Amino acid sequence: MNKTISNNSRTFLMIILLIMSFTATLNQTLMVTALPLMMNTLNVNLNTVQWLTTGYVLTLGIITPISALLFEKIGNRALFLSSTFLFLIGTIIGSVSNTFSLVLVARIIQAASGGIIVTFTQILLLKLFPVSKRGIVIGYINLVISAAPAIGPTLSGFILNKFNWHTLFSMTLPVTILIIILGFFFLPNYSEVKDIKIDILSITSSILGFGLLLSSFSFFLTNPLLALILLIIGLIISTYFVMRQLNPNISPLLNIRLLNNRSFRNMTISIMIIFGILMGTETILPLFTENVLGLSALDTGLLMLPGAAIMSLLSPFIGKMYDKYGMKWISVLGIILVIASCFPMMDMSKGTSVTSIIIVFTFRMLGLGLLMTVMTSEAFKQVSQNQVNHATALNNTLRQVGASFFNTLMIGISSVPINFVDGVRWAFGGTLLLTLIIAGILLNYFQKKVNHTN
Repeated sequence: MNKTISNNSRTFLMIILLIMSFTATLNQTLMVTALPLMMNTLNVNLNTVQWLTTGYVLTLGIITPISALLFEKIGNRALFLSSTFLFLIGTIIGSVSNTFSLVLVARIIQAASGGIIVTFTQILLLKLFPVSKRGIVIGYINLVISAAPAIGPTLSGFILNKFNWHTLFSMTLPVTILIIILGFFFLPNYSEVKDIKIDILSITSSILGFGLLLSSFSFFLTNPLLALILLIIGLIISTYFVMRQLNPNISPLLNIRLLNNRSFRNMTISIMIIFGILMGTETILPLFTENVLGLSALDTGLLMLPGAAIMSLLSPFIGKMYDKYGMKWISVLGIILVIASCFPMMDMSKGTSVTSIIIVFTFRMLGLGLLMTVMTSEAFKQVSQNQVNHATALNNTLRQVGASFFNTLMIGISSVPINFVDGVRWAFGGTLLLTLIIAGILLNYFQKKVNHTN
């Protein structure tokens, strides 16, 4: 950074950035509860209307890789103000639209700007705060990343009980406008703008490669052949993209060489799986509670709220504990909690009580929160300040790919048995295997760390 900053100014900027990131991230799941209503209002079928959420996720996955480039090319002030203003435009369009195509455009604009805002927030906060405070900073970031998507369905359920779906857009307008005003007056340019040559082939292959990969995950359950074709083409283009980033004569869009960093590589792989378990659980559980137990969408949202709240509110505390004690015993506790939650989830039936689901889900979310915060902190432990941009973009991109892939995998597993309840049990059995893989990665990581120390 090219300027010093006082503690009060740093705290104030963190609040501004986190509020805007929360607003942007909230939109990822805010529409889930509204989709059935929007089908009727916009006169489209289920396969069409679900693109309001799928398109959002795809756009996030496509835009994230170029976020680090934009940060270095434009500078933090211009990037934040322009991306937040773009988010405002998308929100306004969604607030007044009455056709599916315009609503989809609004969602894509929100996702593109939101993806930049969230990555930007992580980059700038990690640069503004000293390395010794990274754990608690990442804790606050994880509070936003985990809380907003979890709260989205519950919040939209409350809103739709009183207002129409347009309110899901318009409700964020005052906050966004306020953040733009505060950012304009109080956010200086702390980053050094660099004259980076834009590699069109890297950007194009990134958009096509990651876009096709994420699209293939969405089609696997409805059109396996198309999904396989998209997957193969996406892998080929993504491989070309990776090889191009390793070319020493080209300024990388994503610094793939960061994966040579053992801490960053191991923790990023684990984070991909953790987010997959998180997204898969938050997708499968509502299907069970609504289709098997007969709960409403709002009741399901309320059922999941305690777990989401505990996971989110404890994230800064977990980050503080990481800064003080390291990750070993915190991650061991997280693994134990997630594994313990798997067994009752693998035994769920029509007779399962709502209270027991709330308790088990809360324990699972606490375990995932412990793992997510300390692993993200550990991933950035040996990342230098001048590598934070690319490390954040790479970590977020792979996390998005992991979440999409493992979420689709869990849904696919749940659809294999004829009996849906058996499918749910199988899916949660899959999360047990995934958690054991994380445990294996951690065991290997700790063993090699001890050997290296000795």
